[in-house]
Amino acid sequence: MCCLNETVASMANKEDDCNSQFWEGGFRSPALLDEKALLSRMAYVDLNPVRAKMAATLGESNFTSIQERIFDHT
Repeated sequence: MCCLNETVASMANKEDDCNSQFWEGGFRSPALLDEKALLSRMAYVDLNPVRAKMAATLGESNFTSIQERIFDHT
């Protein structure tokens, strides 16, 4: 994750013509050490489009894995 974060930050700083700290501590990559932590993070990510009012329901949250899991009938 560190390498990915560094790459994205460098690209964004170049695009914005700046050299400040891109993430400003807002994004972290915590270790998910047990099943409870994993399920908690999955729920957080799945609910983001609804909480941000980008979708009314999980089924309406386009381009997300939760929508695919809901409608995957194969």
